[in-house]
Amino acid sequence: MESNKKIIVLTGGTGFVGTALTVSLLKRGYLVRILTRDKNRYEDKKSLPVEYFSWDPISGLPPSEALEGAFGVIHLAGEPVAGSRWTQNRKSSILKSRTLGTQNLVLGLEKLKEKPSVLIGTSAIGYYGDRENEELSESSELGRGFLPEVCRQWEEETLKAQLLLRVAVIRVGIVLGTESGALGQMLPIFRMGLGGPLGSGTQWMSWIHLQDLVDLYIFVLENNTAGIINGVAPNPVSNKIFTRALSQSLGRPAFFPAPKTAIKIAFGEMATIILSSQKVSSTKALDIGFKFNFPNIENALNDLLSPLGIKGAYTLKAYHWLKAPRERVFDFFSEAANLETLTPDWLNFKIEKVSDPKITKNTLIYYKLKVRGIPIRWKTLIEEFNSGNFFVDRMLKGPYKNWHHTHTFSELEGGTLIYDQVYYTLPAGIIGNFVALVWVTSDILKIFNFRKTKISEIFKT
Repeated sequence: MESNKKIIVLTGGTGFVGTALTVSLLKRGYLVRILTRDKNRYEDKKSLPVEYFSWDPISGLPPSEALEGAFGVIHLAGEPVAGSRWTQNRKSSILKSRTLGTQNLVLGLEKLKEKPSVLIGTSAIGYYGDRENEELSESSELGRGFLPEVCRQWEEETLKAQLLLRVAVIRVGIVLGTESGALGQMLPIFRMGLGGPLGSGTQWMSWIHLQDLVDLYIFVLENNTAGIINGVAPNPVSNKIFTRALSQSLGRPAFFPAPKTAIKIAFGEMATIILSSQKVSSTKALDIGFKFNFPNIENALNDLLSPLGIKGAYTLKAYHWLKAPRERVFDFFSEAANLETLTPDWLNFKIEKVSDPKITKNTLIYYKLKVRGIPIRWKTLIEEFNSGNFFVDRMLKGPYKNWHHTHTFSELEGGTLIYDQVYYTLPAGIIGNFVALVWVTSDILKIFNFRKTKISEIFKT
């Protein structure tokens, strides 16, 4: 790895936001170190060319060797707020993971002879509490309740580092991405046509597209920005409008509202996350020069759920880094015969015919396989082909309504980063979505995990 590259240390770097941020940082030429509780788990995967260091945020200081020489630190780590009811123990874990973890990180920075240039902390718009129709800026007063108090203490601990280095804190809104987060939890219900407004539906939702949030962190890293910044898109919407936009992007009805009382019974105190109204301004982010790629909810949801005009598409994104030259890796993938090597035996995958001796644009590939014992024939068109860089295959005949797979290869850290992006839908509407949710998605993940293991063996990574 090149020693003249700037080093960024990430906490929470293996999570939903952290993974996307890691990829973007690597693509921009940074070296990335990740502090994680489970170093061995991620080192074994080696999906990306980063260094992992063991750290339990509430148990002590981070290892000094992880922080030494760093240009910046981005602090994302914290126990998930959603996912289970807020018992007293759960609330204690949520608070301690943020306050003690941040205290320990700042103490670790304090002990360094040479400090990084910047610390970017994380908070949430939960700071404001339930504020109905009030327009909220970074200077708005603290709300009432558990989450506002967590955010207050979290920010307070981060801002103590201002005596050491430049400090910024991003108050993150509802992050929209298909892999996880609020949208990821909503999607199964909405895909089945069982979604609808939450409570009255009049509560404001201040949201941000995952990629815009990642870009905001990097913008703050690279520019002389400090203090509190709201990480939200310029156009908040009511829950009713959000529900309508989500329904349209998926091509599914959303006529089943969830009553406020039922939500409170189901989630207890945690229902405040779902029912609170927060109309948060992004004026500061805009004033410092940040540009949103997805300022409107319709554009954001269409990008995530209707890519290439495929309504309700499921998305799979996979990264795999190999310490091997790009030309060698690309040549391997562009040989149709190697598809059989990269496919698990339980699919009984066999190529029947290829229209060209070497894959190129407009090549047709015919093969057969078995999916859960059912024989299937598949016809693929290589829709685009850029030698050494990428190719796109699209299913012309087979079990899916749509299948669009982009394979991208780029040079990174003395090796090759393989990026797969798959969009797919099944026929039969709601029934197809049920099949996708129960079986297909997990099968595709198994196939890609097998392929990753096999490629690593072949290239001896």
